[in-house]
Parts: sequence; C-alpha cells; structure tokens
Amino acid sequence: MPSCISLDLENLKSFEVVDHQFKNWGLTFSNAIAIEPSNPAFAVPPGVKVLMGAPKSGLIEIHFKSPVKFVSGVVTSSRRTVLSAYNQNEELLAKDETSASNLLNSNSHISPNAQLTVNAQNIHKVSFYAFEGQLIVVDLKFGF
Repeated sequence: MPSCISLDLENLKSFEVVDHQFKNWGLTFSNAIAIEPSNPAFAVPPGVKVLMGAPKSGLIEIHFKSPVKFVSGVVTSSRRTVLSAYNQNEELLAKDETSASNLLNSNSHISPNAQLTVNAQNIHKVSFYAFEGQLIVVDLKFGF
C-alpha cells in the first residue's frame, strides 16, 4: 500500500453526498458533498470537483479505519478554517489553520487554495471547520 494517498474526486457526481466512496482506503466522510463550484470567489477552474461541507456549512469530517500519520488538504473558505486531528479517544493531536477568510477578491492577506496539514501518530479522525462559513477542500491527501 502506498505511504501517501491522494484522493481522486473526479469520479464523484456533482451534488453527490460523500460518505463511503473511499472505503477501499479505509476512510469515511461526514457532512460532505461533491460539487463543481460556480462561484468565482472559490478560485477553482471550471470542471474541477471539490468537497464542500453540507448540509452543515463549514464542516467536513473524515474518519480513518486504520490510523494515519498525516492529512493534508487545500482549502478556500469564507471564514478562518481549522484542520484538527484526533486520536481514537477524540483527543486533539494536532491542528493547522488559516487566520482569516481566503476567498478570491476578499481583501484577505491569505490567497485562495491554502494548504493545511496535520502530522501526528495515531490520527483516527480529522475535521475541517470554517465556523459555519462556506468551505471547500481539494487536493486531499493522507499517509500511513
């Protein structure tokens, strides 16, 4: 099994609820849908699929059947975004964050498509949280 896995979102249908589609890699999603954003503020090229937090705005969770050592994703959001990693007891192991919104043309000091990464032993769950703002995640990777 490879030590770094990059999830291919292109086979997902637009507005498809994403939960067990990547079970072959031992992960499940909570509160995620696949979309092709039409809002230019998200700075995504036409036709590119992304994950968006829904139905609850600003939250995407990923649960790992076997623990991983890192998770990385590229985020664009309307609010500050925090990527948090947890162990099997829901104890916080690591976090990374943007300090503000990073939508295109938002006068933010952070460019769209900011990479967030957490590294820790025994990661069983991660959450991307944008404080009820709009959040998209692309280029999602994890490793053992």
